[in-house]
Amino acid sequence: MSGRRVAVTGIGMMSALGTTREAVWKGLVSGQCGIADVTLFDTAGYRSSKAAEIPAYGRDAAFSEKAWRRLSRSDQIAVIASREALSDSGMLDTDVARDRMGVILGSGTADLMRNEEWFADMRRRGIRRAAPSKIFDHFPNTPCDVVATCFGFEGLKSSVLSACSSGTVAVGYAADAIASGQLDVALAGASDVLCRLTFSGFNALRLVDKEPCRPFCRTRQGMNLGEAAAILVLEDLAHARRRGAHVYAEIAGYGVRCEAYHPTAPEPEGKAVAALIEEALRAARVSADAVDHVNAHGTATPQNDQAEARGIRRVFGERARHIPVTSIKSMVGHCLAAAGAIEAATLALSIARGVVPPTIGFREPDPECDVDLVANEARRVPIACGVSTSLAFGGNDAALVMRRVV
Repeated sequence: MSGRRVAVTGIGMMSALGTTREAVWKGLVSGQCGIADVTLFDTAGYRSSKAAEIPAYGRDAAFSEKAWRRLSRSDQIAVIASREALSDSGMLDTDVARDRMGVILGSGTADLMRNEEWFADMRRRGIRRAAPSKIFDHFPNTPCDVVATCFGFEGLKSSVLSACSSGTVAVGYAADAIASGQLDVALAGASDVLCRLTFSGFNALRLVDKEPCRPFCRTRQGMNLGEAAAILVLEDLAHARRRGAHVYAEIAGYGVRCEAYHPTAPEPEGKAVAALIEEALRAARVSADAVDHVNAHGTATPQNDQAEARGIRRVFGERARHIPVTSIKSMVGHCLAAAGAIEAATLALSIARGVVPPTIGFREPDPECDVDLVANEARRVPIACGVSTSLAFGGNDAALVMRRVV
């Protein structure tokens, strides 16, 4: 990534820990667990009933009640998080032309939960009696479309669908668009929510834990799914400084790679993870010695955590034992397309505020995961540069490098 420098000047977040940025951040730093029994649909017969659901939230004031009901859950939380991010940045009060503002979001389940209800109703009552309103928002690009329309952003609009790295890739692509001068401002991130299909799939793969997950712990038995929306306002750093905006961090670079190893399992020796991080560092023109923190993908599956830890050690060598590593999935679950987005937002906040949230539920060290895990309690540490990793099914891997702006 070269050209203009890219600043993060606004953050909006929703997760099982809360429906605002500060509520989520407070929950993360205090080690609050948002993983509990699923209430959105019946989980009888599943291996695990646990997931991290977003709590109840209100209607965005720009929508009538009828219009709001038409939106999917993914659409709604994307709008709410985007409005919070834009308010945080003060961007809507600037004179930036709307055709220089874009929206690049990771895509996930969109309205699949209502689509499932339509399909069940169609099977039970016939196609003529199933409500078509439940399939209007079928396509995964709808959150991006709804956000762009809501805020009148007329520049580049794109939906990224790369499984669990979607949000990370979206932030990287948005940063490229600003660095190259294609955009002046971008909303970047993702929203994703629970549905029966993904819940069933991960249960069928036996990748879920019956208890809240424990990334990098020797006793880990799998992940828990989660819901989230995380939106970053990205803009040209020089423009942010001219208007006196608060800058959380700079997007220094990113990497995107395909492991081409296995549809669901990671390359076990950490070679793919190491290559990914090294590519992101090269793009950022940052040496491995400059990295102070890794916000890990950390799913709590035995294979992923081991491969990721090995990759971190390959890149950082002996320093890996002294670089704070955390996985917030222990609190917010694995938020699928939005996982990388909420982890990127968390990394930006960690850099700005000098605090690394903990990996909670940690019980016993795993010799195969020999990293400096921030276990159970947050750690206050100055961070000049950090890395966030996303390792998705199909080998769709991505990593972001962020640094403090001084």
